[in-house]
Amino acid sequence: MVKATEVFVPSDYPTVTYVQRDGDRLEEKVARALDTPKSPISISGPSKSGKTALVKNMVGEENLIQIYGTQIEAAGDLWKSILDWMETPTTISSSIGATESVAPNASTSARVAIPALIEVTIAGGLQTTTAANSNSTSTMSNQGMAAVSREIANSDFIVFVDDFHYIPREMQEAVGRQIKTGSDAGIRFCIASVPHRSDDVVRSNHELRGRTVNIDTSYWSENDLTKIPELGFRELNVTLDDFVFARLAKESCTSPQIMQALCLELCFDKKIKERSEQRTDISVSDDDIKDVLEKTSTRTDYSSLLKQMHAGPRVRGTERKEFHFVDGSKGDAYRACLLAIKSDPPTMSYNYHQILDRISAVCVDEKPSGSSLTESLKQISGFAEQMHATQRIVEWDSDAASGTFSIIDPYFCFS
Repeated sequence: MVKATEVFVPSDYPTVTYVQRDGDRLEEKVARALDTPKSPISISGPSKSGKTALVKNMVGEENLIQIYGTQIEAAGDLWKSILDWMETPTTISSSIGATESVAPNASTSARVAIPALIEVTIAGGLQTTTAANSNSTSTMSNQGMAAVSREIANSDFIVFVDDFHYIPREMQEAVGRQIKTGSDAGIRFCIASVPHRSDDVVRSNHELRGRTVNIDTSYWSENDLTKIPELGFRELNVTLDDFVFARLAKESCTSPQIMQALCLELCFDKKIKERSEQRTDISVSDDDIKDVLEKTSTRTDYSSLLKQMHAGPRVRGTERKEFHFVDGSKGDAYRACLLAIKSDPPTMSYNYHQILDRISAVCVDEKPSGSSLTESLKQISGFAEQMHATQRIVEWDSDAASGTFSIIDPYFCFS
């Protein structure tokens, strides 16, 4: 996960504070990558982790051309999306003008007609000259890489392709070739993806291997998450007890975006709308925190998806085996998986062995077999893909060693 994000403060107080996390010196890595010519940057980190905020802080918001993987469904969509962002026309028209003059003999008196323009009267002893324009228009195409290159090659602009892994697999190879060719032409690219799909951009074009600057990031720690409310409330001239920051950090599921949402709800509850003229101490109780958590959880409703995950696929033939759980309930392998994912501490990624350990902790006596667990996780991932086709919520990656279950959207874990 990226080591930086922007601190939220209420809209009536527009100051934004950038949070730099400890440890990996990501700003330095990004700066060096930006100074490396003709080399795309690949940043991997979990969803809603501040990857965009990091790059925006380094290059400036005005220089960031943000394109989303979901916008790219055909070969030319990358360039079209960039030109749309720049509001560049897809065709350019030019006009060519010519001037005519009339200079009759001074003794002539006549009316001279200039085609398609005006009629000029020439009297004896007078000479009248009239300029006339004859316009022709030509139109040229202004599309594709050539048009983008004319606009931003070797400039401060950087094309930020967010969620590269959302580009259809069959299109990734073509987009990879375009990124490579565009980089050679001086167009700067930064590609963002989730950790378990971080090599998609390189796999899309083998010629990018060794030419891409890869920046891998880690999950946010609770210590780094506490910096968000510490700096944000300091800007508001508000003092809170440290235990509030620690509690909110623990509930944020490693996500700075969720932490910002929690801070926003706390501001609403405490009627903090602008910077206080004097230092203000705010008391926050456990009930206040519970109320903030409940309100924040309503920002994303996954109730229908969870209902489907609990039910599993339609049963045909033999009923699924039920198991007893430590919370007093009973259910099949699907409920066992969901209870394991729900158990503390919250985690955004589980390998197969970690899932087995959690399954053992939530089951009383007998537990589901390994094969039924992997099938359940595969089906759970499939339900999420069917119900949220344009957004990955969770994913079961059977290609990883022994399998990995990842929560892509931290709001799923939080809710």
